[in-house]
Amino acid sequence: MDKKIIENRLRNALNRLYHFDSSIVSNNSNERSITHRLAVHLGTLFFEDLHVDVEYNRNIGDRKQISWIAGGLDKEEVISGRKSVYPDIIVHKRDSSKNLHVVEVKKMGASERLEQYDIEKLNGYFREETLKYENAAFIKISDPNMRPKKEFLLRTRDEWLANGTSADFWSWSSR
Repeated sequence: MDKKIIENRLRNALNRLYHFDSSIVSNNSNERSITHRLAVHLGTLFFEDLHVDVEYNRNIGDRKQISWIAGGLDKEEVISGRKSVYPDIIVHKRDSSKNLHVVEVKKMGASERLEQYDIEKLNGYFREETLKYENAAFIKISDPNMRPKKEFLLRTRDEWLANGTSADFWSWSSR
């Protein structure tokens, strides 16, 4: 699916979140509650035989794993099961290797360390050959009365393969 189509659907879902569910964002609800509602809105926009799931930890019949995250989680913690890694939202076809889109969401004001951890997870999802995500988005959400109330970066796997190791690949100035 074309990057512009994904961007438009993501923007539309965020607009729907702020229109229909602004109270869940403005009352400082848990990030999981917000991502669930965002996933519901994404589900109305991705309908081509795809599923939209929150914190989905399966990769066909196995547990979803990524083998490396810089500075945030070591491989032994993931392998041992002491720490698990799962995306906030994915758009995919269940029980297949079709993984269209992975989304990580943070509320504005979250620590730089937490934001960086989510970015490292996105890099890990691209890096992991068994997952084959086509696109990844990092979204920052704030109270509907604040400006900006939302920001997002969308990257494709091809862009990551070409530039993913550059320091500013996930920076807001690289939009």
